[in-house]
Amino acid sequence: MTKTRDDLTISEALRDPLIAMVLHADGVKLEDFKQLLETAARKREPRSTSVGNMIGALASRANLPAIPCFG
Repeated sequence: MTKTRDDLTISEALRDPLIAMVLHADGVKLEDFKQLLETAARKREPRSTSVGNMIGALASRANLPAIPCFG
């Protein structure tokens, strides 16, 4: 099985038993934690460029030729 991401989704975090234990120990309500995660997710900047554009930008910063590596 290939892992495609390292971070938990909000739903996964809310169901995680270790996170639940820490929240309980800290006196944080699950609903408050959920709202915090959802607010942070809304404020997070979406990706505005494609991978190809990012590679080109990095190459130009390093004064390297932008060689496509994904076909």
